[in-house]
Parts: sequence; C-alpha cells; structure tokens
Amino acid sequence: MGRSPTHIPAKIEGICGVDARYDESQKKVIACAVLIEKGRQSFSCYRGTFSFPYHTGLFYLHEGPAAVAAVRKLERMPSIVCFDAHGLAHPRSLGLATICGMILGIPSIGIAKSRLVGESQEYDPDVDKIVYKGRTVGFVTKFSGVKRYWSPGYSVSIKNLRKIIKMSSKACLESLEIADRVSKETDFE
Repeated sequence: MGRSPTHIPAKIEGICGVDARYDESQKKVIACAVLIEKGRQSFSCYRGTFSFPYHTGLFYLHEGPAAVAAVRKLERMPSIVCFDAHGLAHPRSLGLATICGMILGIPSIGIAKSRLVGESQEYDPDVDKIVYKGRTVGFVTKFSGVKRYWSPGYSVSIKNLRKIIKMSSKACLESLEIADRVSKETDFE
C-alpha cells in the first residue's frame, strides 16, 4: 500500500482532534472529534459498539471505525486530523492515524502519549526525532513537561510533519485534549 502524495495547505485552518473512550464490559465506545477553526470549536461524537478487542499494533480495528464515524459527523471537514495514536511510527508503518486518514481522504497525523517503535535521537532544540530501522518515522516534543510522539499519517511527509509541529502544535494538542475531555463527559447512551 503506497502513501499518497502530500498535500498540506500552506496555512492549516481547520484542525481536528479525535479521541475515544470505552466501556469494555458493555463493548461500548464513544469517539469525539473536535474541530478548531478560526478560533472557534465545534465537535461531534459517535456512540456505538465495538467488536474487535484491543491488541497492540491493531488499534485501528478497535477504535478506527468509531473515530472515522465521529469525524464524518462534523458539519465541516478539517484540513488535517490529529489522532491519539500512531501513523508511520508503528511496527507495520501503518497505524490508526494513517488508516483513518486514508479512509477519510484527509491528511492526518498521530500524536501518541507513548512510543511504540524506534528510539529518540536529538534533532532540534525543541524536538527529538524517532528513528526506526534506520529512518526517521516521527518526532518527540516536550511542551510544558509533557512528552508527545508525533508521526505522519495519511498524505503527510516527515518534512511536512515538522512544519505542522512548528506552525500548529498548540492547536493540534488542544484539539486532542478537548476531544479526550468531551469523550469522558459524554454518556454512552
């Protein structure tokens, strides 16, 4: 499966963050998508069930369908979607962020709370790079003392990911933080 050519707009205006929570005993999921655009926020949530249990490296099968459904429910589509998951920095180089972005047809990135593959190496004063099997597959940031592991998803190159981190990291992280909070505040019913 090849990667699509990158097509990140010069100015990213609509940034969407997606996160989900589960009731494992009931097999229920809530996925929330938060769109930040021109200083305004809108969101949508998908409530449903999941049929595939969580397995490391197969996260898309557990969360992906709900995440895609939440984004599709937004009134306006974003320029880029940020997932609390991995993209290229994945054992198969194809994590949830890549697969969901491809299904949506929207450039995407993964911003995870933990590293799944590779090692961190010094790169710039504000970021380290993640190197896996001899190639750069993402970056590590540490804003306000909190580490995040960024990797390209669908239609985003390493070079463009670095630009996104420089230009839009605050909005990307804020959209994910709000999606996480909204999913926790939303009832399963």
